[in-house]
Amino acid sequence: MSQLLLLDKSALVRGLDVEPRWQDAELCLCAITRLETLFSARSEADYAALESSLDCFRNLRMDVHTFAIAATAQRELAATGEHRVPIPDLLLGACAQQHAADVLHVDRHFDTLAKVLGFRALRADEA
Repeated sequence: MSQLLLLDKSALVRGLDVEPRWQDAELCLCAITRLETLFSARSEADYAALESSLDCFRNLRMDVHTFAIAATAQRELAATGEHRVPIPDLLLGACAQQHAADVLHVDRHFDTLAKVLGFRALRADEA
């Protein structure tokens, strides 16, 4: 079974199809990344094309447990004054923990979230 690699939009837009280091991982998205990606569509046709291009990724479910994990993580981060991470990042990190996935990103917030959520934060822009 391959490792699940949950993509943040910051990594998704960097063209992972040319990255051989991720070839053994199962690339995944969650609802947050899908919504953030589709938000950038410029027209109905662009939206449809973007939506279709995301179909090649496995979808990791988000549910009430994802939100509970996120709330607990936010509370733990508040104890150290690090709780002001964007809500989409918080939910994506919670989804990663829920599914035992690594997170591929280019966003410093995931390094902070990894401290309390226990996922492995991998930077897409590091060699």
